[in-house]
Amino acid sequence: MMKFNVLFRPQIFHKYNLVFNKTMFIRSTDKPNAKSITRPNMSQPYTKFFVLDFEATCDNGAHLLKPQEIIEFPCILVKFNMAKGGFEVVSIFHSYVKPIIHTVLTEYCTQLTGVTQDMVSNSPPFDDVFFNFCNWHNDHTNMGKEKSIIVTSGNWDIGNMFIEQCKLFPSTIKIPEFMCTWINIKKLFALTMGEYPLGIKSMLKTTNSKQFGNIHSGIDDCVNIITIMNQLSQRGCVFQATNKIISV
Repeated sequence: MMKFNVLFRPQIFHKYNLVFNKTMFIRSTDKPNAKSITRPNMSQPYTKFFVLDFEATCDNGAHLLKPQEIIEFPCILVKFNMAKGGFEVVSIFHSYVKPIIHTVLTEYCTQLTGVTQDMVSNSPPFDDVFFNFCNWHNDHTNMGKEKSIIVTSGNWDIGNMFIEQCKLFPSTIKIPEFMCTWINIKKLFALTMGEYPLGIKSMLKTTNSKQFGNIHSGIDDCVNIITIMNQLSQRGCVFQATNKIISV
């Protein structure tokens, strides 16, 4: 069990408001893939997978920004095609986000992420972007009736960055249930390949896959995560949830 020392919990019900002064945990599921990692072209437990990779404000060295804020919100919806034995793109959501605390991006941040000041200055704030994202998600899941799940590379995106971002909008953000459970592709990679990866670049290298675009471009990272998912599916990986938010 991995504990994150943050000070709020989302209630796991429809229309969950943020509730502060509580302790929240990120729980790892037990052996989500142990029985099936060697069976190719398995059917998948979810019909749709929302591949997400946030980029956030940052600085180099000792000048760390607190709080960090999401500045790029990309998500690619894919579904598993049994006939082709891989994932195919259904739809794309992509928006830049205007920060409200550190409104001017550092030179280091722009160099790392490729996100420029104009991109964020001319974009909506996070609560508006997240509202649009939730509507897009609902449109593609029949208002949540289809089985779907978020996919990330690591737990930082949901278990850290998303939580911290929501704390900046306590009166306007509602946390939907679909944001409380996700697949950490690094964990499934470790279970399937036998080694825990450092990140997207190392997973691409291990599977002899070509890198698309730039690492730390959120939308490019989403494409690369899908490439890794296809590599794992060819090796019999079943894409089950690895982590979820629980409250105490």
